[in-house]
Amino acid sequence: MKNFLLSLTILAFSAPVCSRAVGEPPQRQRGGSYWLQPDYEREREAYEKKRDADYQEVRVLDIAGVKPRMIVGEVGAGNGYFSLKLARRIGPSGKVYANDIVRDFLAEIRDRSKQQNLSNIETILGTETDPRLPAGRLDVVFMVRVLHDLTEPVQVLEKVTASLKPGAKVIVVETEDREQDGKRSLQTRQQFLDVIARSPFMVERIDKSLPNPRSVVFILAPKRMRHLAAPRAPTRQGLRSWYSTSFPDDRAESCPMIERMARHASLRSHA
Repeated sequence: MKNFLLSLTILAFSAPVCSRAVGEPPQRQRGGSYWLQPDYEREREAYEKKRDADYQEVRVLDIAGVKPRMIVGEVGAGNGYFSLKLARRIGPSGKVYANDIVRDFLAEIRDRSKQQNLSNIETILGTETDPRLPAGRLDVVFMVRVLHDLTEPVQVLEKVTASLKPGAKVIVVETEDREQDGKRSLQTRQQFLDVIARSPFMVERIDKSLPNPRSVVFILAPKRMRHLAAPRAPTRQGLRSWYSTSFPDDRAESCPMIERMARHASLRSHA
């Protein structure tokens, strides 16, 4: 039993590298209610306390501007480490959509939510290419140390775009270029940027304010929004200048047409 629990602990606590991996072997979805075992719960608590101390990823909520009543999503939520933080921040009037492809992880999130009296988390079983987040509803989507594990990251990001409200952002948190046993186990920043460049997103900014020197936060915005801006109504002075150039023999200052054009343009810009 001890070895069995240890194996399950390694599976669930391999976050950030494996616990949310899109593309986990199907047999890993069969674990029973392992998260109810006391040994597992103790290991999980110890792991999460250490992760809090080492990475302080709760600060990402401030970087992203998460507020009460927001509707947010997490792709690759694993056993709920970050989704639970989101749920507490947005409050009972908000909503968290927690996605993963491993059924047991989603069951664990539901159980943890119940234990912590959080009723604002909904779990979503996705696929390797589609997190199946609700269309057009989300204020922000988080991918916390999961992008490097996705087998089809560009396709996943393409699906994420459909879930965003206008002006919404995607927050990607990663650990760059970490080494284990002398071998590189994670990607470099440029590798992350290369993936993002092939996706429907652009990097709006990069944040390096988290205390762990290898932590990096990419704030992404849809590329199609890059050059869009609200139309500006012509000013009366601009209309007078145009009218004087077009009709040099008339006095633009006293022309009623200028007033009618300016009023019409103003009404259209606020329609």
